[in-house]
Amino acid sequence: MPTPLQELQANIEALRHDVEFVRLASQLRLRVGKVLQWQAQGEETELAKRFINSRPSSAEAVYGPLLIRLLASLERYMRSTIAHIVDEKAANAASYDSVAGTLGYRNLVLTGRLLSTLDTPRDYLTFDVEQLVENLASCKRGSGRFKLNAIAFSSALAGVNPSVLEKAFDNLDISGWWDRIGAEAKVMALLGTKGARATGDRAKERLKELARWRNHLAHGGDGEIVISESQITDAIEFVGVFSTAFDAVVR
Repeated sequence: MPTPLQELQANIEALRHDVEFVRLASQLRLRVGKVLQWQAQGEETELAKRFINSRPSSAEAVYGPLLIRLLASLERYMRSTIAHIVDEKAANAASYDSVAGTLGYRNLVLTGRLLSTLDTPRDYLTFDVEQLVENLASCKRGSGRFKLNAIAFSSALAGVNPSVLEKAFDNLDISGWWDRIGAEAKVMALLGTKGARATGDRAKERLKELARWRNHLAHGGDGEIVISESQITDAIEFVGVFSTAFDAVVR
């Protein structure tokens, strides 16, 4: 079974191929007529003619949805990572007493919040209510066998805005990670910055910018944001480098 990072990396590679396909298709449409044997008959020739005569708005019209996919993949990675860390911390605890005051308390609060959404569920989340309640009941003082509700922690994440990520990982007692990401050489090289603090701050600004673009496109914000080929390519590269650094630092 792939790790959350491996799943994200596979999605990023697929997005790279999709961007390349769109780029090549937009270039080919204007040139294929020069090499087409117009006298040939058949389905292939007719398909080529339809391709030439098609009138797409622009390649940029496709890059916006690809950006939404990119940020959705990053969000899924973050939720999966949170759930994985919760399960690992619980598995490494000798008893519930070891985590009662920290993860145990957050587990109680976040499970309650998740259960409160039953009348207005989020379409992209699925969970077993009975299992949530059963797991919560196992979390009591002196218990050597207990299970935290990892999905309660991961469901607290909605989006990839830096402030949202910070709050979600604060629930795991993981904080202060921007400077450590900024200390990663590949992040510095990509962003063209020097120093851990400056690089971490720039990475935070860049992620905030991408999250803003994604929200504007996904929710039909006022005005128009047009994503160019260079912008989607840069966004893909940033998410790839950022997520790899984040994974190493947080774990």
